[in-house]
Order: sequence, then C-alpha cells, then structure tokens
Amino acid sequence: MEYSEGFSRLEDVLIGGELRSRPHRMPNPETESGALRILARAMANSPRQLPDTLLRLALKLCRAGTAGISLVETLPEGEPIFRWTHVVGVLKDCVGGFTSRNFSPCGVSLDRKSPQLFSYPARHFRYLDEVPVPVVEALVIPLAGAGPVGTIWVFSHQEGIVFDSEDVRLMTDLADFTSSALRSIQLLDAASSAQHAAATEIARQTAELQAQVAERQRAEESLGQLTARLLRLRDEEQRRIARELHDSVGQLLVALSMNHGRILAEKRLSPVAEKAISQNTALLAQVSREIRTISHLLHPPLLDAVGLAPGMREYLEGFAERSRMKVQFEIAEDFGRLPRDLETALFRIVQEGLTNVHRHSGSRTVTIRIVRSSDVVSVAIADAGRGIPKRKICEIEAGRTSGVGLLGMRERVRQLGGSFKIRSTNKGTVVFTRLPLENGTDSRSEDSVTPPLFVAPSDLLSPEA
Repeated sequence: MEYSEGFSRLEDVLIGGELRSRPHRMPNPETESGALRILARAMANSPRQLPDTLLRLALKLCRAGTAGISLVETLPEGEPIFRWTHVVGVLKDCVGGFTSRNFSPCGVSLDRKSPQLFSYPARHFRYLDEVPVPVVEALVIPLAGAGPVGTIWVFSHQEGIVFDSEDVRLMTDLADFTSSALRSIQLLDAASSAQHAAATEIARQTAELQAQVAERQRAEESLGQLTARLLRLRDEEQRRIARELHDSVGQLLVALSMNHGRILAEKRLSPVAEKAISQNTALLAQVSREIRTISHLLHPPLLDAVGLAPGMREYLEGFAERSRMKVQFEIAEDFGRLPRDLETALFRIVQEGLTNVHRHSGSRTVTIRIVRSSDVVSVAIADAGRGIPKRKICEIEAGRTSGVGLLGMRERVRQLGGSFKIRSTNKGTVVFTRLPLENGTDSRSEDSVTPPLFVAPSDLLSPEA
C-alpha cells in the first residue's frame, strides 16, 4: 500500500499515557492456559501455521478486529519497508501489503523498542485511510530475540473497543512467541533449502537402491512362496502322521491291550507274571492316551471329518486340560464348512496363538471368537496377561520377530490375502485375524451372520469394525 505524509503530529495519535487511567482487566489464567496449550500443539504439529495461530489468539484475548505481523524488508530499489506478512481478522485481505519502515506505527514502536498505543492513527499515517474500515486504536509490539526484525499488532475497528495494560502484557508475551515461531520457520526454510540442494544426490542414491530393492522384493516373494509351500507340506505331513498314529499305531495298541486281557484271564499265571501283565496293561493305556493327544495336536481328526467348529472344540478341551487355563470359545452353531486349506489355516492360527498365550502372557484365561460373514472370516484371540511391548508388536506385524510361531501365523494370513493385527496393554492382548472368503462359500443369508465385533476379557479391547 502507498503512503503519504500525515497532517497531525505523531504526539496527537500516540496515547500510551492513557493506559494508566483506563480500567484494568484482571488476568484470566484459564483462558491463557488454553491459549498456551493451543500454541504448544501448533508448535509440535504445524510450526509453519504458528504465526496465524498466534494472531487468532491475539484477536480473542484482546477483543481486537484485526491482528497482524509486519516484518522489515528492503525493496529492490533499496527502500526499507514493513511487509504485512500475516494478517487475520477484518483486514485479512491486506496481507502482503506494506508500509514505510520510517513512517508507520510499526516503525515508531521498533525505533522506541517498546509497545506503542495509537488512537485513530490514520490522522497522522494518512495511508491507513485506504483500508476498508477505520482503525480506532492500534497496539503495536516490537519483536525481540534472534528472529526476523518486525512487530506484532492489533487493531480495534469499533468505538468503545479499546486496549488496556492487560492487552499490552498479553501482546508482549505473544511477541516473544512470535519471535520464536518466526525463527523456527527460518530454520525450517533453511532445512528445506538444504534438502532441495541434496535432492540430486538423493535421486542418484535412490536409483542405485531401486535395483537393490527390486532384487530384495524378488527374494522376499520367493521366500514367501517357499514358506507357503513349506507350511502346506508341514500341514499335510502332520495330517498324515496324525492319521497313521490314530489308525495304525492306535489299533496296534488296542490289539495289545486285548491280548493282555486274555492273558490275565488265564489262571495258570504266576503272581509275578500277573503283576507284570497288569502293569503293562496300564502302560499301554497311558501310551494310547499319549498317542491320541499327539495325534490330535498334530491334526484333529474331526477337523477334516466334520469341520472347523467341532475340531476346534475338541482341541480346546484338550488344551484347557493340559494348560489348566480357562478357555472360552465362541462360534455360531451354524458356522458350516470352509475350504480345507482355510479350515487348516484357521486351526493353526488359533493353535499358535494359544501356544503364545500359554508360554508368554501369564494369563489364566483366554477367549477365542470366530465369526463368519458373506465375504470374510474373522478370528480374535484375547488373553488377560501382562501384554506385549509396542516395539515387539511392530516387529511381529512387520515380520521381523524371531518367533517361528508368530511368523507362521503372519505368513499364513499373508498368503491367504488377509490381515493380521495385535492390540495390547498391560491388561492383556488381542490378536485379530481376518481372512477373505471366496464367493459362494457361505450358504447362509448375510442377515444371519453375527457382526464381527469382539470384546476381550474384562472389556480389554474392541477391534475396528
């Protein structure tokens, strides 16, 4: 904006002495505390927006109509000016304009190195008549510190809205914040410039890394395919061994037990032989139970015969007995069948999850919920144990953990196109898994499907919908 010489004397518009006679507002600690919190958040999250945040607070705290920041710069022809770099409020459209460095309210405040209060400043600084609304009072505070040279100011545009010593105190504090904010922005700009200068080098290094990344991706894909194949082979081998133990070794043990029964029926056995045969019968029964347990751990026979729900119940009953943990299992009565590979994957996910709960959580309870909709099946495993550190969770979800079981769970989920998430506090942990279903695998209506929501023991956690 242009400027011209004023008609009134500067002393006619300077009214700093009146502050002592004006009613003095008491400080409002609650309002100031709220303002400080706003400034702290802005400094942490969006430092470049801090000047405008400061000015909006100045409007509110001082009941002003316009607030702005003017910084000293030099035009190409060598003339020093005050550039209105930030403006909020009634005169926000004047941002970017300028006034003379040596003939302006900002210049007066900067030269005197103290806050200055002006009444109808356009009487002396005639260029202020060009603004759309009259300026009743102007309070100008010089910026201090290592930041850019300039001022922060507030205008009143209404009769009766005047500034007092409390406004001076508030604006002086905001001036200190403004200096720090502008200095921070200077540093950010310098860092941005340095980053721009380094862009060429980064581009060169990026080109070199791209080839390495592509090679690593190919290796990871090959590793993923190999892992998936190994998981399938392991599942098939465990299924085969479980069947052999149940059908072959189990039947042999039954035959041996029957033969021992016939021998014990004989009357011509010596007491020693009879005792030995009785002990062998008991040992055979114990071996039979152990083999049955091992067979069911390898692959529950009900899983293939009648589906996931019965097979899982059978496994969980044995787990609860062996671990002495309280197990709660929730699954719909009409859950139905899934493709064999998917049923096996879900069983292994629960099996590995329970193993980790038993070994590491310290929890005495565990809850499993399996929910099926038309296009997805969800599994949640929750305990009430000591929890998992956040750093460890990040390693698990990124596949950087050394735990074979968790890596197996994550790889199964990845191969099936699902999601794997862990939530944990010091009250317990919930592991969520979602696996997509192929079209046509669910014969029930979608309305009959339980919504995929889950609440852990003691209302620990709830998953995202």
